[in-house]
Amino acid sequence: MADGEKESPDAPTSYDEAMEALSSLITKRSRGNNSNKGNQFDLLFHYLKILELEDALDDLKIVHVAGTKGKGSTCTFTESILRNCGFRTGLFTSPHLIDVRERFRLDGVDISQEKFLAYFWWCFNRLKTTCFTLILYHIHAAEFGRYGQERTTEDVPMPPLFRFLTLLAFKIFSAEQVHKYWFHLQHCLSCLSSETQLNWDLICYSFFVQVDVAILEVGLGGRFDATNVVQKPVVCGIASLGYDHMEILGDTLGKIAGEKAGILKVDLQVVPPLDVNLLNGQKLGLEGEHQYVNAGLAIALSFTWLKRTGHLELANQDHTDSLPEQFIKGLTAASFQGRAQIVPDQYVDSEKDGDLVFYLDGAHSPESMEICAKWFSGAVKGEHQSDKAKPQVSSSTHQLKKNIMQVSINVHPFNQCALHESKLLSEILLATLKSSSSLAFMQILLFNCMTVRDPELLLPQLMKTCASQDVYFKKALFAPNMSVYHKVGTHALPSAVPEADLSWQLTLQRVWDNTMQKDKGREAKQVNHVAEEMKDDTGKGGGSHESSSVVFPSLPLAIKWLRDTVRQNQSVRLQVLVTGSLHLVGDVLKLIRK
Repeated sequence: MADGEKESPDAPTSYDEAMEALSSLITKRSRGNNSNKGNQFDLLFHYLKILELEDALDDLKIVHVAGTKGKGSTCTFTESILRNCGFRTGLFTSPHLIDVRERFRLDGVDISQEKFLAYFWWCFNRLKTTCFTLILYHIHAAEFGRYGQERTTEDVPMPPLFRFLTLLAFKIFSAEQVHKYWFHLQHCLSCLSSETQLNWDLICYSFFVQVDVAILEVGLGGRFDATNVVQKPVVCGIASLGYDHMEILGDTLGKIAGEKAGILKVDLQVVPPLDVNLLNGQKLGLEGEHQYVNAGLAIALSFTWLKRTGHLELANQDHTDSLPEQFIKGLTAASFQGRAQIVPDQYVDSEKDGDLVFYLDGAHSPESMEICAKWFSGAVKGEHQSDKAKPQVSSSTHQLKKNIMQVSINVHPFNQCALHESKLLSEILLATLKSSSSLAFMQILLFNCMTVRDPELLLPQLMKTCASQDVYFKKALFAPNMSVYHKVGTHALPSAVPEADLSWQLTLQRVWDNTMQKDKGREAKQVNHVAEEMKDDTGKGGGSHESSSVVFPSLPLAIKWLRDTVRQNQSVRLQVLVTGSLHLVGDVLKLIRK
């Protein structure tokens, strides 16, 4: 495709149809098979050629980041820093939580549906047509003995899901770069007078090689990850390492580090965490003490990228004692869904009911579970301290509520004006009561994880770390995810909840209950007076209100139970930690946001 040529895909179809086509690329294979260990990696270069992306990929100024923990956050910080330095950015991360378009961000915003569909169908149809043609060619060639018996139709399949999404990211970022510069070029040419003599090659050079930046998060591992088809990154980084995906990457940190280091094509240096004093009293945009490690790496990546791309006015500053203003703004403005994120339930009226607040973090390894537990403990204890600092009312809660109700009862039903005023007064008094009364805080766990994870490593680590901070869960809820592995979903909720196999959730419950029984001192530390009001009338495996855990047949039923609880107990604030799976986090976000 010629530079500046507007791409026009075949007849546009609905977004749901695009998701169906995307879902057809899911291989339904286990994570540890040979295709995930590098088999047919060279096919990626073939796909690049089909999509005419070979030269475009080399022209992109890429930041490439791998790691077990924090690589997504590091990419997010890096993108925000460079965008605040004035550069147009493209960010590719995984997985998505609600909508697949989250994986592709342009200038800090998810790609629009219109643009996504245009690029998606161009890539999908081109690959589909070309791969089918090559299959036919190989079949005919084999019949005439050109390849012998070793060639099969499996040599040229459509790329599986993540490889396709990576290729799509390359197409989006390179095409957006061309469109931007082509627009500037046309605008400048239209402003030139007829007397002005300029060299066409010079104009093309000045606009088509201007710096753009694409920040790529590795999907899994590094050496054989689809993003590693990039041959000329400007700078690479490796975030913190840990034990995850061991069936693919190896069972030792050395083996895992070797796979991650497969993306490195430049010199290696160790980067210290960010010194909090460099933020001039401001807070990082992403919550958690661990984010200072990720921020430190992002700063180093950004400075290195600026230096190697010739932007020495920022790159040459000494950042050991201070940071450029653009860096501080980028670090404090960064945002990343599902990582140490606090979201109130938008379907609960906190003025009339109790409070229901979700603490979302997609931790799914022992190391990240510990970090998640420390963040959650600090967050809920901070809220509790803030509530204690509020002035307390002298009247009893029940008497004040009774007085408020009496105000409404004594108003004549035909005096509409007075009735309206009494309702308004009641609402104001109830709001005042709630804001000035001490709430009972209760911590609830909502958990699920993939069957390849070991809950014996995850749940005890979570419980132990929270307990070390004097934070104890009153109840643990286990429910299957709504999203399914064989289908790429959208933001829409399913019309019906299918019957789920709860054997895995029952296994998680047994691990939790066994861990609870080992913690002999827990019950003495629990606050139980509010718990007696809570009714456990839904779920399996925990029939009475004394049970510390419940298995729900669906996630919507678990959310309903939480909502019913706060509506029946106005003096309760449920602080619900949602963790174990980014897919679970995304499903909860679908249910609690309007």
